[in-house]
Amino acid sequence: MRRESDGRRIAAIKQELGATMNEYVAVFRDADGLAKAHEIILRLKEEAPNAAIDDRGSVFNQDVIAWIELGYMLDVAETTVAAAEERKESRGAHTRTDFPGRNDGEWLKHIDVSMNGSDAPLVTYSPVTITRWEPEERTY
Repeated sequence: MRRESDGRRIAAIKQELGATMNEYVAVFRDADGLAKAHEIILRLKEEAPNAAIDDRGSVFNQDVIAWIELGYMLDVAETTVAAAEERKESRGAHTRTDFPGRNDGEWLKHIDVSMNGSDAPLVTYSPVTITRWEPEERTY
């Protein structure tokens, strides 16, 4: 975190993160777009510690709060992309344009993602318990 005002502003980093997630990780996604998003997020994570802090307040510093929040936002974005890269199917809230079909036998499980310090997110799986309704394709 930089105290001088010549570093990149936190708002600009957040704006690029939001645009990246909207363009590559939104409803319609594919492996190339997810890889591009992952690359951008890793670059932003390297850039974030040097973001400019212009607010000099010592009691309630909005820039420091925004900088802390940015770190968490980047972690969430990275774990979201890691999970999305694992899902090679279309269902629920997303459509993989490179894997348009469902694959319930292989992918009917929860993806659990955790951070391991500075390592890449760890992706594991846990079973889904079907209680009442069997999965079926949505029709509109």
